[in-house]
Amino acid sequence: MSNATSPSNGHSPPPTTARSAASGVLEMTLRQRGGRTVVHDCYSRVPLQVLRPVYLDDTGTAYIYLLNPCGGMLGGDTYRMTVTLEAGAHAYLTTPSATRLYAAPGGATRQRIEFTLADQAVLAYLPGQTIPFAHAAFEQCLHIRLGRQAWAFVGEIVAPGRWACGECFAYREYCSETRVETAQGRLLLLDRTRLQPARQNLAALGLLEGYLYLGTFYALSTGPALPDTLVEHLHCLLAGQPHLSGGATLLEAGGLAVRWLGMEHSTMSHVMYAVWDVLRRHVLGWPAVPCRT
Repeated sequence: MSNATSPSNGHSPPPTTARSAASGVLEMTLRQRGGRTVVHDCYSRVPLQVLRPVYLDDTGTAYIYLLNPCGGMLGGDTYRMTVTLEAGAHAYLTTPSATRLYAAPGGATRQRIEFTLADQAVLAYLPGQTIPFAHAAFEQCLHIRLGRQAWAFVGEIVAPGRWACGECFAYREYCSETRVETAQGRLLLLDRTRLQPARQNLAALGLLEGYLYLGTFYALSTGPALPDTLVEHLHCLLAGQPHLSGGATLLEAGGLAVRWLGMEHSTMSHVMYAVWDVLRRHVLGWPAVPCRT
């Protein structure tokens, strides 16, 4: 396996093409009705689309797939998602496949996501892996507001690039900020990730440390604190995986964070599902449901 150091793969920047930047929009409100969470209101503009909810278990949770019919996110494009969960709504948002970040010879691709959860709402946002192509530049801001006794579960996996095409750490920049606060504005979490392969030694301590994939999972709530025994359980789960390093920690403001590094996508995805299963069982009393083959 290649080491996660700055690349010298000889990829030259792609030629620029005349193209108008796209602006994708998704605005959606979810509410509890008749024992199920349903879409109360929805507006979308390509390159963002949403499928009708499906119900994969008997909990009333709405499983919703977010689509990009363009096949990926292009440089200069902007995406804005605003999703509101009314009191007691339960939703699982994901993508049917990986998110591909195409080359950005000019401006970066920018995405802003805002989730607002009313009292006792539960949201899981677990999209497929993000694959930055050579010369991609991506900036994301994820902002979550939590009502009383609300829960947000958020995870992501960042790939090194198109490994099979020799594009390992050939992207320009991956930048992501996650901010979570209460409905009253009290900060629960602020986390920033910035990867610049040409400027950083990604194999350094505190970065990717020689691994290829980065995984992150947050469980955040305004409710009771999670127990230390849950952290120990997750530590054991991570320790049992091959070619992987990671850990879990309780956050001072409440909630839990899990971060892991790995060498292959299949193991990373397995860990994501396993962590979600552990936390869903503990918090809600329900097992996780496979949403992607």
